[in-house]
Amino acid sequence: MKKKNTVSLRKYPYPYQAMLAICSDLDETPNKDIYFETAKYLNTTEQTSLGKGVGLEVGNTVYFDMPSHNFSYTNTDDDGRDKIHRLIESGHIDCLHSFGDFVDDRSSIEKYWNIIQSGKRKIEVWVDHAQAPTNLDNDIMQGHGAEQGATAYHCDLTVQSGGLPFIWKGRVTSCVAQNTKRSYQSIFNKQYIKASLKTITLEFVKGWLARLGNQKYAMHKANKVLRKTTLIDGTKVNEFMRCNPAWGGVSCFDQARGIHHVLTKKMLDTLVEKEGCSVLYSHLGKVHSIEEPFTKETRKAFELLADYQNGKKILTTTTRRLLGYNRTVEELDFSVKYIGEETHIYLNTDYSWEDLNGLTWYVDDPELTRLYINGVEHNRIVINNKNAMEQASISIEWERLVFPKMDN
Repeated sequence: MKKKNTVSLRKYPYPYQAMLAICSDLDETPNKDIYFETAKYLNTTEQTSLGKGVGLEVGNTVYFDMPSHNFSYTNTDDDGRDKIHRLIESGHIDCLHSFGDFVDDRSSIEKYWNIIQSGKRKIEVWVDHAQAPTNLDNDIMQGHGAEQGATAYHCDLTVQSGGLPFIWKGRVTSCVAQNTKRSYQSIFNKQYIKASLKTITLEFVKGWLARLGNQKYAMHKANKVLRKTTLIDGTKVNEFMRCNPAWGGVSCFDQARGIHHVLTKKMLDTLVEKEGCSVLYSHLGKVHSIEEPFTKETRKAFELLADYQNGKKILTTTTRRLLGYNRTVEELDFSVKYIGEETHIYLNTDYSWEDLNGLTWYVDDPELTRLYINGVEHNRIVINNKNAMEQASISIEWERLVFPKMDN
C-alpha cells in the first residue's frame, strides 16, 4: 500500500523565510507631496521625487485633527483627501494612528469614523499616537479611548463592532525577529559598544521582568508579533508588538533620516536566519529635509530590503496583511482526508480571501492534492518547486496589492 501523504502548514508563504512590515507613523510628515511620493517610492518602481521606486509593499498611517505642521486628513486639501481614500481602497493606507491630537469628543469621533468607513475596503489596524486622547492604551500611551465614561471613549463604536481587530498599544522590542526565540545579535554594534550593550541589557531585563509576571513586558517573554488580550473596558483584541532593533534603543533611528542604521545587512540576515516575522516601528515622514526627503543612505537601505524581497528571502508587506496572515496561521482550522490516491485538504474559515493569500502546505505529491475552502474546491493551487530539503508544497497564491494611479 502506498504511504499516505503527510501534510503540514509552512510558517510563511513559499519561498520566503521571513516576513516584515514597515509600520510608519505619519507624525511630522510636512506635506501631502512627501506623504504620497513616499508611498509611490516604496510601492512602485517608477521614478519619483525621492528617487527610483523600490517596488516593495508598504502601507501607511493616517489621522485627522492635528496641528498645522502635520499632514493629516483635515489639514490637507480635497485632492489630498481624495488620494487618501484611493490608498485606503488599495490597501496602502492600512492603519489609523488615533483620531489625532485635537479629537476628544464623541461627535468628532463618530464623524471621522464614518469617513474612514465610507469605502469598500476598511482600515482595520489601530496604532496609538503619542498621548492622543483617543488612544486605546491608558498606561504607556495615556489614552481614554477604552475608558467607559470618558469623553474620548470610542471602543464600543470602533473595536467592539469588529471594525478594528488589530491594536498597537505602545509595545516595542529591540529584538528584530518575532515568532521565534529572542535574539540580540543584530543589536550589537562594535563601533558603539557601550550604547549597544546598554540596549541589549535593557531588552534582557524586559524579558526577565516578563518571566516574573510583569504585565507591561508580557509580550517580550513570548516574543510573538501578535497576542490576544483585553482593553481596560474588557474588550477582547489582537494586540501586536513592533520592533526597532537599533543599537541605540527603540526610540533611536526610528525615522526616514536614520533608517539606514536599522535596515542593515546584519539585521536582515538575522531576520532570515531566525525565520522571524516583524513589524518595524518607524516614522518615515520625519525626513531629512523638505528639499531632500530621502538621503542617499535612506534610499540604499530600502534598496537593500528590496534585494532581500527580490531574492525571495523576506516577504515585505503591509501591517494589515502581515497581521492577518499571522492570525490566520495561528487559528487555521483544516483537516486532511485521503481518498484513493488523492490527498484532500479542507479549510474552514470566516476570514477574507486576502488573509488566505500565501498559505502553503508541505505535501508529498502536489499533483494529487486538492484544496477545499469552505466546501468549495480551489482550482488555482500553485505547485511550488521543492525546497533545499527536497520538500514539495502547494500554495494559495500571494496576490500583490495594486498601487493606484495618483495623477489627476
